[in-house]
Amino acid sequence: MGEKNKVVNFVYPAMFAALISVLGLISIPLPFSPVPVTGQSLGVMLAGSSLT
Repeated sequence: MGEKNKVVNFVYPAMFAALISVLGLISIPLPFSPVPVTGQSLGVMLAGSSLT
């Protein structure tokens, strides 16, 4: 059981890092601001809530 826990503790953060990098490519331009909104913020919030 301890070995499986070590693998899970390594795989989940790696999966969320990949998810955050993919979501960073998605951007939504805002007409009132020169700064676009990216999906990266969503990925960080999902990772933070899931990995705690």
